[in-house]
Amino acid sequence: MQLAFSTLACPTWSLEEILAAAGRYGYDGVEWRGLQGEIDLRNTDAFALANIAATRARFEAARVRAACLSSSVTMVAATVDDVSRKQAASQAEAYVDMAQAVGAPFVRLFCGNLPVGMPADTALGHAADDLRELGDFAAVRGVTLVVETHDAFTRTELLMELIRRARHPAVQVLWDIHHPYRISGESVGHSLRALDGHVRYTHLKDSVLNADGDGYTYVPIGQGDVPLREAIDGLRGAGYDGFLTIEWEKRWIPALAGPDEILPHYATTIRTWLG
Repeated sequence: MQLAFSTLACPTWSLEEILAAAGRYGYDGVEWRGLQGEIDLRNTDAFALANIAATRARFEAARVRAACLSSSVTMVAATVDDVSRKQAASQAEAYVDMAQAVGAPFVRLFCGNLPVGMPADTALGHAADDLRELGDFAAVRGVTLVVETHDAFTRTELLMELIRRARHPAVQVLWDIHHPYRISGESVGHSLRALDGHVRYTHLKDSVLNADGDGYTYVPIGQGDVPLREAIDGLRGAGYDGFLTIEWEKRWIPALAGPDEILPHYATTIRTWLG
């Protein structure tokens, strides 16, 4: 398996600082979820059409792969109306084109929440149709769309209902191991069985329940009670050999520890677990 980190961990770092840290700490890849002050890669200089070939050359020189480009697209929520569906598809296609240009094998999509007042069956049907078309667009560019266990779709059976309706080899799953376990109360074994071999990318993070029972707090990998080692063993047993990506959400939670503390800790811990 390969190690990667999301740029959510280092929201102030430049591209050069990110690549240098990846090399320093022995990471194989970086998941690009924004860069410095901009969360949408389409609005960054590094991923602009005129500069993206040079950016890819920087990655290759640093021997660090673009593991995934992470968009903010919410495929199910966008089914609220035709305009939103077209906007979601347009943004997803732009990310696929960037991924092809920079050599990233994956583009992350969300589902979001079910539109208020629309039957779930209708929303899932529309989203599946849109994902199938996007799957065709991505496949010919050598990119796989990975839909995350997130938002209203932390329950793995619900996400898999959408994936199965889409019925496309280029539409697969990003298993954020934390969310189904912590939010939906699923065991790791339950999630693995439900996801049924469709996991192509992962997010790892750890947490502890707050003392008052209201919510949770993120902690460094291995210091919480999320069964990440069990998840990694299960993935390995299922033949998964892709990225194990730390998603340390410092961009959203500035009080979290900084990347120069968290990233080396993660790399050392996961390598120890992998033996």
